[in-house]
Amino acid sequence: MPTDDEFADAFTDGFARALRGAAELAPEPVRHTLAAQAEQRGRRRRRRRRAVVASALAVLVLAGAGGFTALGGRPLGPTGPAAQPDPDRPEMSTRDFVTLITGLLPKGTVQELNTDGPEKLSGHTTGATLLFDDGAGASIVEFSVERTNLRPDAGAVCTDGFQTPQDACDRTVRPDGSVLVIDKLRNQNAKDGREWRVTWAAPDGRRVSFTEYNGQPATANRPEPPVADSTRLTELVTDPAWDRVFAALAPVKDAPRPGDSPPPAPAAGGPSNAELLAKLVPLLPAGAEVEKQDPGHAALTVTYQGRTSMLQVGADPASERGRDELATMDRNPPTPLEVRQKGADGTLVVTNRFGNGKSATNPVLHWTAAVHYPDGSQLWLSEWNGENQYTARPGDPALDVDQLKAIATAPAWRS
Repeated sequence: MPTDDEFADAFTDGFARALRGAAELAPEPVRHTLAAQAEQRGRRRRRRRRAVVASALAVLVLAGAGGFTALGGRPLGPTGPAAQPDPDRPEMSTRDFVTLITGLLPKGTVQELNTDGPEKLSGHTTGATLLFDDGAGASIVEFSVERTNLRPDAGAVCTDGFQTPQDACDRTVRPDGSVLVIDKLRNQNAKDGREWRVTWAAPDGRRVSFTEYNGQPATANRPEPPVADSTRLTELVTDPAWDRVFAALAPVKDAPRPGDSPPPAPAAGGPSNAELLAKLVPLLPAGAEVEKQDPGHAALTVTYQGRTSMLQVGADPASERGRDELATMDRNPPTPLEVRQKGADGTLVVTNRFGNGKSATNPVLHWTAAVHYPDGSQLWLSEWNGENQYTARPGDPALDVDQLKAIATAPAWRS
């Protein structure tokens, strides 16, 4: 079951940009394969790091700082595990890399936000965060160039609009088998904020990503990000100039090859969303009305005694990871409104209420109940007031945590 932090991630998709203690809460859900799941979790970690860069920049701008160096976040140059030097691999300096990406941007001025990386590219991935000003408002932009072991269907995916505010997402399979995604997201924590992400993923695992804001992540200063034309965005991430960068990056193990057959679909890891909803509905309290169901997210809208909320259910099959999580849960202190109850057979039932974060309680926005079984399987319910996972509102939910607990512990789930 997701932790409290992950619940907060899923429901708020926040882009908080405070200099200290910043935490961007923006998950990206399953869209295609298990590889995509892992990839999207990595993106979330990278966005958290990027939030620190953006926050530091905002503070410097407010303070009237004249330069931008060593602000943290993604370093310029290689990231990830260091690769063994290859004398046959072409070299590329970080200065050449910055010159290359500056040349790909439209006419304007560029300031580097990270200039403390290694002198030469060497790992599997590299990137840079810049402040780009085309005369219509300085904006943060970020480039990432990677060699991955992901096929295009996992390397370039749309964000789920159920969990993240989204204006549009266009996903195109190109004639060469590569995939292009242009994902236009909204920032609900910054008035009129926009974050546009463009990703190109090749059949051999190469990937170029470009992210741009309409200003700084916490403060919009223009209607749209600086590179607004879809054709121009496509050209930006598919330009042949990236070949030089890829040549300088180390290859990765198990990289796909063009023409490879798709991997077999992963075996089902538990009941389908439709099956979960079919079991959930009869367990609702007498008098509860289900207004609509969303099988894609195992969620439904329920009204009970005049109150309406969204209710989501999830289940994980028995696993070593689940057993480890249960065994180590006692090491982590409960959050302020969390209640844990362990049965004689070792089953742990956890209920919780929280706001926009692990320890936030004012206002309470999320109500959860989870059951951790000794074999590592898990069943969890989550409830909030809103039409999707980023519009949680305060107020009494349709079902209280005791009712959620009664549903989660019903024997029907084990049958």
